[in-house]
Amino acid sequence: MRGVPYSQARLWIDGVPTLQIGEYLRTPAGSAYFVTHVTPHRTRPDRRNLRVLRWPADEIPVDAVVHSLHWYPRRAKRARRLSDLPKGSA
Repeated sequence: MRGVPYSQARLWIDGVPTLQIGEYLRTPAGSAYFVTHVTPHRTRPDRRNLRVLRWPADEIPVDAVVHSLHWYPRRAKRARRLSDLPKGSA
């Protein structure tokens, strides 16, 4: 787990319209999250904004609802060159 257990995090998820408060998310690498707040995204109907707690994967109850969460790489941001900056902004 990358973060401190039970610490808060915010993320969003696509394609899980049935996600409810009190359910868990688990990544293939073994990280787990407990969902504390779910809101729909303003412009994308298939996306949910989440507030979660980082959760130790071995403490997920046996009868809990667990959804899989697959990370995907972000698009690379274009690096700014010094010549792109306005003159006199240093």
